[in-house]
Amino acid sequence: MINFKHIDAASTQEAVAVLGRYGEGARVLAGGQDLLFRMKKYIVEPECVINLKTISGLNHVRSTAEGNLHIGALTTLSQIARSTELQQRYSVLAQAAGVVASPQIRNLGTLGGNICQDVWCWYLQDGFSCWKSGGKFCDLAGGDSRYYGSVMGGHLCLSNHPSDTAVALAALDARVHIVSPKGGREISISDFLCGHNWVGGRLQSHTLGLDEIVTEIEVPFRPTHSAYVKFALRKSWDFAIASVAVSAVIRDRVCEDLRVVLGGVATFPYRSHEAEKLLRNREIDDASAGVSAEAALENARPLKMNGYKVELSKTLVRRALLSLARVQ
Repeated sequence: MINFKHIDAASTQEAVAVLGRYGEGARVLAGGQDLLFRMKKYIVEPECVINLKTISGLNHVRSTAEGNLHIGALTTLSQIARSTELQQRYSVLAQAAGVVASPQIRNLGTLGGNICQDVWCWYLQDGFSCWKSGGKFCDLAGGDSRYYGSVMGGHLCLSNHPSDTAVALAALDARVHIVSPKGGREISISDFLCGHNWVGGRLQSHTLGLDEIVTEIEVPFRPTHSAYVKFALRKSWDFAIASVAVSAVIRDRVCEDLRVVLGGVATFPYRSHEAEKLLRNREIDDASAGVSAEAALENARPLKMNGYKVELSKTLVRRALLSLARVQ
């Protein structure tokens, strides 16, 4: 591993100030699994690593009087999965956090780190010259796209976004709180994770500026039923080959409001407005869930080796929707 400067930040203000000084040469450390792996593989070679775990006040799960939920960026995935409040009111997020990797990783991994993690494409890991490593080509376009390739297109890098919790948060209309030397701002999770884009000299899967950090995730109150389903090669450790998060307001068995978000199939958590429209003001049953599942994948454009993800995702959409019907 390369030599680098390590700073234990005492506050968010210190962290963003250091980020501003080092620019593209700095990286932040939360749980550490994503960053340290990439440093050991020489995928990233930072001049300075800023430890955020020394900042107080970024590890919490609390509700406001209005019912909105606030989760600190350093809250671990294990805390989220075990939270009684989340299990009861926002079960999709507790379920998603509970199936991230292994228990050891969930004990260290943070919510902020999980939504900001980079892609896990094996071409990038194995040193191929792709867009993210300074090249001018995505090897997934004509190569082995079985597990990490998008079936919904993409710009430049075609690797799908790996986060489980981001898919759940998109189904909950979550907002991301961000701080920089200029102050704070909020952005919807869908705008925060909108596909690969250039920030400075980095091609990244989120819109976080080089001098910004995530401090909190806010989930607005909605009286919903929700669920998360995931398919992976192994029950632990693996990223989702495909996943689905659903969140619905259901009254008298009728679905008044719905969010259907797919994971593992796009370069961002893919919300299917087509699937949602077909179920709005209808009862969820086998027939309507099947029609909605077909609509969710109607825009799919699979790569050479991952066409199977289309039918797999349809099955997961049906399962997720029917799980809501069972708790009405």
